[in-house]
Amino acid sequence: MPFQKSDDKVIIQDGNENSVEVYFYGATVTSWITAGKERLFLSKNAILNGTKAIRGGIPLVFPQFGKAEDSDAPTAALPQHGFARNSKWEFLEGKDGDNEVTGIFGLSPSSVPTELYQKWPFPFKLLYTVTLRPQSLSTFISVKNEGSEAFDFHTLLHTYFSIPDISTLKIHNLANNVFIDKVANGARDTETREVITVNGEVDRVYEDVNAEAVLVQYGDGSGIRVKRIGVKDVVVWNQWEAKAAAMSDFGDDEYKEMICVELGNVSKYVHLAPGETWEGGQELSVI
Repeated sequence: MPFQKSDDKVIIQDGNENSVEVYFYGATVTSWITAGKERLFLSKNAILNGTKAIRGGIPLVFPQFGKAEDSDAPTAALPQHGFARNSKWEFLEGKDGDNEVTGIFGLSPSSVPTELYQKWPFPFKLLYTVTLRPQSLSTFISVKNEGSEAFDFHTLLHTYFSIPDISTLKIHNLANNVFIDKVANGARDTETREVITVNGEVDRVYEDVNAEAVLVQYGDGSGIRVKRIGVKDVVVWNQWEAKAAAMSDFGDDEYKEMICVELGNVSKYVHLAPGETWEGGQELSVI
């Protein structure tokens, strides 16, 4: 059977050595295995009992990225990264097609914790589509405004990639893009490097990225192609040693084993009129 459902998650398999695991809490993808190899990072200290956002995999950010900078913004009262990752989603449907298997998940206001929804009380419907293929994983989110007034939102696929060694990591295709450097108090700059390496804390939001895909390359030349579909921004994040040690749900040295390359619309809010639907996502392909 391509779908193994339990009380807290569903495992989607294609009958070969490929699978994806999705927890209903946050609709968080926590594992993606191709050719018997895990491609995503999940902290050994991640909390999986639904009391805290899952540290690793692909958490979903909506309707606010980080904390709102404007105290008058409609999302200002929300916690870090909004409420989608802290809500229990519903597994709506599984589809077993030719050379692909798909799971569809949904979130509506009735499934959002009351204390969170009261802080952003707009009627909405989220659909999250996860499609497993032999050498790729696609994750798409759609946002529908089901109310009578427009609302603004951010959304992001906060993907944690498992990497052999941060010291040999290379990230390609972000040159000549403007970025916001959160480590430098939000300073704006332009990326001049053709190949990005990481040797300290990094937290950058690359705006309106010009390349269709970002390449996350490991020391042996293998890696993941991260293709944007309907989204504009790319976030690159690694908290490094000091911040890793301060996280209760993250191993002290695990920063050496992961990199976040996150796709979404976060540098500017998406404006959604009543009745309209926005869609966007990513395709992750093994290289």
